[in-house]
Amino acid sequence: MKIVVTGGCGYIGSHVARAFKQQGHNVFIIDQVDRAHTRKDVDGYLIKDFASDVALSMLHTLEPDVIVHCAGTSLVGPSMTNPSEYYDNNIAKTIKLLNVVKDLQKKPYIMFSSSASVYGQPDTWPIKEDSAIQPISAYGNTKAMTEVILRDYAAAYGISSICFRYFNAAGAEPVNFDLGQESGATHIVARVLEASIDGTEFTLNGSDFDTHDGSCIRDYVHVWDLAQAHIKGFEFFNKSRNIEQTAGSYVFNLGTNAGISNWEIVRYVIEHYGLETLMIMERRYGDPDVLIADASLANDVLDWHPEYSNLETIIDSAYKWYTRV
Repeated sequence: MKIVVTGGCGYIGSHVARAFKQQGHNVFIIDQVDRAHTRKDVDGYLIKDFASDVALSMLHTLEPDVIVHCAGTSLVGPSMTNPSEYYDNNIAKTIKLLNVVKDLQKKPYIMFSSSASVYGQPDTWPIKEDSAIQPISAYGNTKAMTEVILRDYAAAYGISSICFRYFNAAGAEPVNFDLGQESGATHIVARVLEASIDGTEFTLNGSDFDTHDGSCIRDYVHVWDLAQAHIKGFEFFNKSRNIEQTAGSYVFNLGTNAGISNWEIVRYVIEHYGLETLMIMERRYGDPDVLIADASLANDVLDWHPEYSNLETIIDSAYKWYTRV
């Protein structure tokens, strides 16, 4: 099968591309950023914006079986100060992509990188897929809007899709440690490890959350487990094709049904790798106390069960990525 991964040089996209390649598929990536190590084992790559005319013409030539749409702009804070960029990259360009897909003779399956940000600040947890959609950032709005667009395109044009609502992606490729996140990422695992390795100060945001240790709790899912969910999604599509004649649009949470606190992450790094300076600051505006997924739908329907999403594997694999020779 032919798989196209937009944003395939990126953090999650590169892991997805490798997972499909390991399954024996022909994998092609489109990304406007070139990171050579992320494309060393794929069948083709195009260093272009995924909505460029060159990239879109590539889809006509390839006639892919699956498009994994990871590309987009993805930082919550900057989306509030520059929403124009987010609506252009994440909405306008995605519509341009889908308008090409709808006219292909063979409609590829779409797997879309959505986000737990669509839930905003939920009142209860674990969070199920039918919880209220109430994003509090432009970034979250673009993810929620794209999900609606995909539902409409499934009904009108027969394009089947899955929206994977990622919770907190972390870690690095757990065997060779040669795929991971670029330095300067904003989530706590990356920040505390970089501070440990560089000998710089680490800032913990908030110690007054309504949790067992005063720090916020998040559902961290290993990036390689996220990649495997896409393999399961493809298998689900193939099974559904033999049963249903109509296209569908599906949504799955990808998380662990459990949470890890910020203090647990910091203490693990201190105990295993050291941390020179720790500063505790006020909590960031809009940070919920707890965000934990109910991923039972993905567990039951896709037979997806995270294998690497424990605290030790997440942090140790990321550390080995950052310190690789």
